[in-house]
Amino acid sequence: MLELAFAGGVLALHLLGLSSLALAQESHWRKVMGPVRPQVKNRLRWLGWASLTLGLGLVMHGQGPAFGSLLWLLSLPPAAYAVACTLAWRRQWLRPLGAVLGLDTEPLER
Repeated sequence: MLELAFAGGVLALHLLGLSSLALAQESHWRKVMGPVRPQVKNRLRWLGWASLTLGLGLVMHGQGPAFGSLLWLLSLPPAAYAVACTLAWRRQWLRPLGAVLGLDTEPLER
């Protein structure tokens, strides 16, 4: 049961990380949220890489370095596919992530 929790946690962190890295790209951000804010792009990049790294640490702690790194690596493609399908067909599902991270008071870039 604990293994399932680790796998689910890693998959959730992969989804968060890959979604953040996708939204950090200007073209995806414009399609999902509108005008680009430079500070938001940096936050999204940091969040993306931090969640991928945290997922690696979590699964290596729970499963050991050998199987943990394999599980982390094998859970990347389904998460990437889910993010790609979300960007293609259901962009609005990523708006809450962009809205939470886009809460800054600086003016919009034109």
